[in-house]
Amino acid sequence: MKHWFISDLHITDINERNGNLLLRFFFFLNQNPSEYSVYFLGDIFDFWLSDGATFQNHYKQLIDEIRKFKSGGGKLVYFEGNHDFHIDRFWTKHLDIPVIENEAFFKIDGLKVRCEHGDYINPDDKAYLAYRESIRQPWVEWFAHNLPGSFWKRVGESLSKKSRKKTGHYASQNPDKLKAMIQAYAMKVYNVEPFDLIVTGHMHVFDDYTFTVGGKSARSINLGTWLVEPLALLIDQGQVQVVNIQVLINKK
Repeated sequence: MKHWFISDLHITDINERNGNLLLRFFFFLNQNPSEYSVYFLGDIFDFWLSDGATFQNHYKQLIDEIRKFKSGGGKLVYFEGNHDFHIDRFWTKHLDIPVIENEAFFKIDGLKVRCEHGDYINPDDKAYLAYRESIRQPWVEWFAHNLPGSFWKRVGESLSKKSRKKTGHYASQNPDKLKAMIQAYAMKVYNVEPFDLIVTGHMHVFDDYTFTVGGKSARSINLGTWLVEPLALLIDQGQVQVVNIQVLINKK
C-alpha cells in the first residue's frame, strides 16, 4: 500500500486550482483505491464545520470521489485543522472516516510515523492557542451543530480569508523563523515519544529536516501549503519522498 499525506490546501471551490487538483488526485487514486491510504492533516478546506448540507452540496463531486475511494478499499484518516473542525458528524458518521483532533502514531512500512496538524508548533502564538482552545469548548460545538450550515459557511469563509492572508504574509516574511520552530518542536516531541518521522502542516512553510538523538536519526517534514506549492508526502515500501501533485497529475 502507498501512503499519501497532504495538508493546508484551503479549498474554497472545486473549480479553483487546489480544489480541482484534489479532485483529480482522487480520480487518480480511484483507478486502484485499495492500493492507497490518505492522511488529511487539516485545513483541507478553507472552512468546514459540522455536517451541514451546505458544505456537502458545495463539494459534492469531491465527496462522491472520496466515498468511491472508501468503498473501493482505500483508507482515509482526517486530522482536524483550525479551518475544519467538529467535522466527525459527517466524515465519520456518513463516510466512516476517522477524525482525529490531536496527534496520532502509525506504523507504516516499518516506520513509526507521528501525524498532526501542527497547532502547537508555535508556542508564542498565544492568540491562536487561545482560539484553538475556545473552539473546542462544548458550547461552541453545540452551536456548530445547531446553526445552519449556510450561516457558518458565510461567516467562516470570511474569517478564514482574513486568517489565511495574515498567515501567508507572516510565512513569506519569516520562513527561517518558522522553520526553526518546526524543527525545535519535532525534537521536543521526539523526547516525549520517539518516532522515525513526524509529518505536520499549519505553518505554511515547507521544511524537511533530519536530526539525531542518542545516535538515532529522525526526520521532520512540514508540508507547507498548496497555496504556495501543491506538495504531498508519499511513503512507498519504506521510502519517503515529497511529490508535487500537479506534476504527478499532469503526467497521468
